[in-house]
Formats: sequence, structure tokens, C-alpha cells
Amino acid sequence: MEMAPHASAVAPAGDIGWFTAALARAGTAAEGLAPVVRTLVGGAPADLHSDDVIARTRGMIADVAGQLATALAEGAGAGKDAARHDAAALERDGAAIAALLTASAPFLMAVHALALEWHVTDRLDRTHGIDPVLPPLMAEGIAAADADLAGATKAVLAAQARFCSAQRRMQLPLSELPADLFRIAVQTLHACALAAPAADAQSRAIIAERSLRLRFDAERGRLALLRRLFERAPEPALWLDPAQAGIALFLTALARIMGGPREEAVLLTSATQAGRLALVLRAAGMDGAIVRRTLLCLHPDVAVPPTLDDLDPAAAAALVQWTPDL
Repeated sequence: MEMAPHASAVAPAGDIGWFTAALARAGTAAEGLAPVVRTLVGGAPADLHSDDVIARTRGMIADVAGQLATALAEGAGAGKDAARHDAAALERDGAAIAALLTASAPFLMAVHALALEWHVTDRLDRTHGIDPVLPPLMAEGIAAADADLAGATKAVLAAQARFCSAQRRMQLPLSELPADLFRIAVQTLHACALAAPAADAQSRAIIAERSLRLRFDAERGRLALLRRLFERAPEPALWLDPAQAGIALFLTALARIMGGPREEAVLLTSATQAGRLALVLRAAGMDGAIVRRTLLCLHPDVAVPPTLDDLDPAAAAALVQWTPDL
């Protein structure tokens, strides 16, 4: 995307006031989010809007914990069927591992971001008919004359289909974890073994880790495939239109221009972050009408100032205090 020059122009006072207030609300909503999510995942009541996201976060953490507990049981040398037979031990270890994963802020927030991504993806499918697996840009990529681009798009298509299927079951396969989260999962496995009364618990954890690492390849996960596809995209700016790109591609592009983790990009899809999202998109040189259309797609009830076009990209970047990276 060709970025607008960082000129000295400033936005009209009315726009500055609206965005300043929006940023203040966004900051308040995002501050201390991990402890709040941790409390909700732990069983405290959630508001109606968060019920699905929190339940899905809890379900995915439990699923990861179950996979790790099974790997720990198999580390004793029993076959898979035999390891699954001791339901009480699996339940005990799974609960312990789930508690440790929930206590890890990076792991918790990453899983929460996946749950929120699916929440938005499913909502836009129902309200706007945006296909969760095959949005228009994906269809164009598959039909591209560039064989490498078409192949990369097909790989993302398969990964996105797996993601949708897993989300509907509130599951998160270990194979889909990024490398940093897989490392946390393995460390949690060892932490659980250290606290276990069995004398061979640590040796079983070592065997389990070796087995898990043999089957793990971070570069084959959905998020890695999305990043590689973005690098091949002939017009990456088009990914910033969720109606055309779908949420998975949109979030990948948004995280890229922000130069931050995907979790931060996902948070910008919430209604409380609408003002910040508008500024980020405007700072990236997006036309005001396109920014307004994006916000309307995500949040039909959010009213954006009609003079958004007059907000200079440099002024927008200054308000959010970052430099666009696209």
C-alpha cells in the first residue's frame, strides 16, 4: 500500500475531540484485560456479549490441557487406548494443566483472541453473508494465474476450514499453536509433572515433550500460512476490507500494519475500540469512505464523524502514536 506522506496538516477540531474521547474509552476497556478474562474463564458471571467468547476460551484451554494430559499419560509407555483408560488421572492432570495455562497471561490472551476472532467471523457470516472460509479475495487467490499464489491460498483455505470446524467444537489442536504458545504448553506440561506425586512424572513429561515436538511444525499452522500468503499478496491493501477479505485475512493485514501481535489487532474489532481502529486505518492511508465502510461492517451502530476524510493520515498516526508499517 502506498502510504500518505506525513505532512504537517492536522485534523479538524471536531474530529480530534471525537477520536480523543474514543481513544480514552478504548484504553479504559483494554486496560487490565488479562485479569478480567482470567476471572471470567474461572467461572465468574459474564455479560451477555462475552458469554460465547468466554465459554469458547475456556473450552479451548480445556481442550489443549486434555491433549497435554493425554501426552503425559502416554509418556508412561502405555498405548494411546490404555492411556485414555485412566479417566480419573486424565481429568486430574487436565484440570491442573488448564489452571496453569489460564494463569499464563500470554497463553490466555492468545486463546481469547482466537475466540473473539471466531465470534466476529461467525457474526459477519450471519449478518453480512461473509463466508468464513471462502471470502471473495480467497476465491480470487485460488483462481490466480500465479501458481505460487494459488497454492498458498489453497493452503490457507484448508487451514481456515480446520479453524472453523475446531471453533464450532471449542477445540484448539496443539498443531495450530504458534511456536511461542507451544513452548508455553510444553513448559506447563513439565510444571504439572513437577507437582505430581508419581516418581516417574518428570521422565514421562520428557517423553511426552519429545513425542509432541516430533509432530509439531509451527510453519504449517493457520497463522503462519496467513502471514506467508500476505507476503505474496499482489494488493495487500485489499485485505483491510473485511467484506472482501474476510476476518482472518483482515486481521492478518491489520496486525501487519500495526507492527504488533495479532491479539492487539483482534481487540480492535470490538465496539469499544472502533475509534482506535478508524485511526489505525486512516493512518495507513485508507480513504475515509473506506474506513467508514469497514466500521459499518463491523459495528453498524457506531457513528463516525462525516468529516473523517479531512483527518490527515499523519495526524491519525500521531493520535495513536505509531508509524504505519505497510
